[in-house]
Amino acid sequence: MADAVIVDDGGSTRIKRLMSNGIGEMDSLLDVDDLTTPANSRGSTHDINKAYTTAVIGCQDNTGTVANVAITFNGPIEISSQLDQSVLISKTNTKLTITVFSKVSDPIVEAKQHKKKRRYVVANSGPIQTVKVNGTKVYDVNNSPTGNDVIYTSIVIT
Repeated sequence: MADAVIVDDGGSTRIKRLMSNGIGEMDSLLDVDDLTTPANSRGSTHDINKAYTTAVIGCQDNTGTVANVAITFNGPIEISSQLDQSVLISKTNTKLTITVFSKVSDPIVEAKQHKKKRRYVVANSGPIQTVKVNGTKVYDVNNSPTGNDVIYTSIVIT
């Protein structure tokens, strides 16, 4: 099984790779430049040479209720956050590609590490707003599965 990759919000969008025996380094996400995909955007990418097959969206609302939304990971997943920052996750049978991008302003990606666990924070993004799979919206914070205001969203990919 591949190491889990988690995209979540803690005020800003965060990306983590959970590894039992490593740091989860994805430092190429720090190298923001012009991208060819998505067109007319700036951002950065990182490839993980492992097979990923599943994705689940989790959210918690302002009452403490937790809801999970299982999604079919059969195409690119686009996670859009406030302040026009996005994360695109695409896969092949042997590789996962993570792209942090914006068509409005350069993503400011920072690495933080504690106890051999690294995470990448898009400092100029807000909380996650929507998730699309193959261009179809499967999650919207304004229309949450619980019917209440969402305070936390995460997408776990394995």
